Amino acid sequence: MSIELTPQQQQALDTQDGAPPRVVDPRTHTIYVLVPEVDYEAIRELLEDERRQQTIHAIALRNAAGRMDEAP
Repeated sequence: MSIELTPQQQQALDTQDGAPPRVVDPRTHTIYVLVPEVDYEAIRELLEDERRQQTIHAIALRNAAGRMDEAP
């Protein structure tokens, strides 16, 4: 879903000095950081890679533990 910025929002974006703008949901007080889509995609890929590495590590640990149980 894409929503166009109001002129006030665009002005707020322009005055961030390179820091990603943050917005607060007034209902939940959740803070969101707005990042350009290209940056979001790079972050998402990094997180997916990290999850894959964690899964591989967990499998390796289970396999190692299983081999220890089999040792005489």
